[in-house]
Amino acid sequence: MPKLTILAACERVIIERGVSLPSLISIFQRMNVQIPDAPLPENALAPTRWSVFALWQHTPEERGIEYVQRIEIITPSGATFAEAKTTLMISENDDLQSKSHIDLIGIPINTEGFIKVRVWLEGIADTTGEYQFMIKHLPIVKPEEVPGTEGGTAQIPEA
Repeated sequence: MPKLTILAACERVIIERGVSLPSLISIFQRMNVQIPDAPLPENALAPTRWSVFALWQHTPEERGIEYVQRIEIITPSGATFAEAKTTLMISENDDLQSKSHIDLIGIPINTEGFIKVRVWLEGIADTTGEYQFMIKHLPIVKPEEVPGTEGGTAQIPEA
């Protein structure tokens, strides 16, 4: 049975051509979002590009077997934000890993709390993995309210 070894949400996944090596850029832990005092619309999104990456470790006996991977992204309020489905299969004699990533635009920010990313293989028990990152609401701070600024420009002390 394939084993999920890496699941992460990040800013970007770069796959090196020719060797298929993945690089994960800026893995998400917390996203601080400055919001106005007024309530946000239910479908409020931060206009951010982001990716979800999964890496599965296989056994030699699983070579050539096709698996269907499902990904579900759940908002802090429990609503499903996005779903994806892809097939995985290893065929190389010198590789026992399968990798997948999905690219998304927009992160739901209307509710403070944890975004959950769930992944599993269809029809195979005990293959579910979960990754979470926090959406934290912060008040909008005007430049004149930041200590050491005047008119929105930081004041550099004289030497």
